[in-house]
Amino acid sequence: MGSHDEQPPLVIRPGFSRLLAGLVLVTHLGALAVAAMLPVAWPWRLGLGVLISLSLVYNWATHVQPLHPWALFEAVWEADGTWTLTRLSGDAVTATLLPSTFVAVGMVVLNLRCSRFRTYSLVLLRDGLDPDLLRRLRVRLRLHEADDSSGLP
Repeated sequence: MGSHDEQPPLVIRPGFSRLLAGLVLVTHLGALAVAAMLPVAWPWRLGLGVLISLSLVYNWATHVQPLHPWALFEAVWEADGTWTLTRLSGDAVTATLLPSTFVAVGMVVLNLRCSRFRTYSLVLLRDGLDPDLLRRLRVRLRLHEADDSSGLP
């Protein structure tokens, strides 16, 4: 196989994922159930319930069904290793891949840094992305990880 620089760019446009929707709903509804049973005064339980509900709305509108202008619409991984993120608002920003990126068989969580204080996470599950694209992304991420660790003593 030739150099990694010969690879074409990966254009990632995630679609709706029922698995991600279910995961977000189950975790937030579970947290609401736990909050309702906490042995504290009802105003504290209510406040915690409001915060969990706000988290559900935020995560749904950012990751599951992107509605926020800052939600990611597309991520492009160029052959030279640079990332270009396009937000729903149409703005494009460059980013770098963080080592905290998670890669598993049916799930990839891309953690990307755009500036010192701005990071993005893109959660990709097997039902929200073309299977071949997900496979190629996993392979390239593992090769990238191997390249990064090869310089260590």
